Amino acid sequence: MVRGVALRFWLLLLCFVMMACEVLPALAMSRPLDSLKVAYIYNIAKFTRWPASTWASPDSPFQFCLYGEGGVVDELQSLAKKEISGHPIILLKPAKEADFSQCNALYISVAERRRYRYLLSLINQKTVLTISDDGLFLRHGGLINLLEKEQRLRFEVNMQQLSRSELKLSSKLLKLAILVDNPR
Repeated sequence: MVRGVALRFWLLLLCFVMMACEVLPALAMSRPLDSLKVAYIYNIAKFTRWPASTWASPDSPFQFCLYGEGGVVDELQSLAKKEISGHPIILLKPAKEADFSQCNALYISVAERRRYRYLLSLINQKTVLTISDDGLFLRHGGLINLLEKEQRLRFEVNMQQLSRSELKLSSKLLKLAILVDNPR
């Protein structure tokens, strides 16, 4: 009986090892892309200017809202000790509609695709930098979309939305962007 228990233990352990060998490479491949997306998001925010009225005081925090789940949302936690335009970043996960009024930037994960219009209606799009990594995001009024193109990470800027906003994107940033005039 002891041999049967030991055999089952080793078979179970072998199954876990085999599953790990299949899952871990996929996780290892997704994390660098998620980290790269976070680097893009951070740099896009760094090269964006908000209207002076955005900040109540020179030391007001930069409130970066995260909505949804996924690797990018997890990786965005690394921004917690950084600054944008001299304002320390505070990460928020809005739970109620009123919480969205605090956002300076808002990342919405692809998992929330069905809620884009609703979520964008909760913020002042004139003063909030909105970002996702889904092509449909720009169609619903989002400002920045991260995408993979020709095995490179790129970003699109919704020029219609940018012209309606009070945000100013650096000309250097716009030179690197794919400018979208009429998102479809």
